Amino acid sequence: MGQQNWNKVDFEKEYKRKVKIGGAAAKSLKNNKTFISNYAVSQATTMTGSNTSSTKAVYSEVSLGGLTNESYLQMTNELYEEFVKELTAAGLQITDGTDVLASEFVQEKMSKDKGSDFIGSTGDQPYYEGKKKITDGAIPGYTAWAVTRDITFRPANKNIYYTSNIIKSGNFYQKLSTREDVNLLDVNYFVAFASFEGSRGYKDIKLSTQPVMSVGVQIKLITPNGSGNWITYSKGIWGNADWSEGIVKGKDNKNASEALGLARSAEYDIAANPEKYVEELKAIIINLQKDIVKGIREEL
Repeated sequence: MGQQNWNKVDFEKEYKRKVKIGGAAAKSLKNNKTFISNYAVSQATTMTGSNTSSTKAVYSEVSLGGLTNESYLQMTNELYEEFVKELTAAGLQITDGTDVLASEFVQEKMSKDKGSDFIGSTGDQPYYEGKKKITDGAIPGYTAWAVTRDITFRPANKNIYYTSNIIKSGNFYQKLSTREDVNLLDVNYFVAFASFEGSRGYKDIKLSTQPVMSVGVQIKLITPNGSGNWITYSKGIWGNADWSEGIVKGKDNKNASEALGLARSAEYDIAANPEKYVEELKAIIINLQKDIVKGIREEL
């Protein structure tokens, strides 16, 4: 795909944006403060593809090279600040969450110290690695599946109220929203860097690996009235691959400064030009955020 001018893309039309915010929820967004309880950009770092027949199987594992935690965190910080500006301009009363986390309800929850809950400041190095569960084929959330390892970034020194426990997440967020009369907004972007395409010949099977940039987003909006609000994009966003400098043999002794996350490598690396990669990704997310806010504003 060639270079895209993301300022001119109609995200609602191209990527099938759908928004549902009920009347009571819209009133709450106008009258009550809104806390961005979680803002994250998850970047795939290792992806695995396969192609099988009745007698053979081929596999390909690639990692992303060329980016650093420092540059990615800087981008995440900037994207977060832009998002806050867009939401404020749309009329939302954004709080940094200090008052919310100081509430008796949250303080009591923090005292119980459950491992799946993340409450408080993100700190100076707000990123952590993830990997797929043994029971899963890949890490969920990504437009391009086959992600086996990733690293999630949050903006530095920002308050969050988040749980990784999917089963209890409904009560976790709704009780806080209802008790404190606060709207909670949770946004997580998922970025992948490779695609795999299999083919079959008369006697063999093949698997090709190509650099891509795919971006998906999951958005949760919780309001005190408990209505089912949602903002979705039914199509994934695919950027260009001009950032790629080719596929190279992976290095087992990769220095920590050469890669996102811990110093590890797959059999092959897709080497990224860091400036081009960040520039493309930042342009996509900035304009996607504008469309998210546009969708919210139209419902108010």
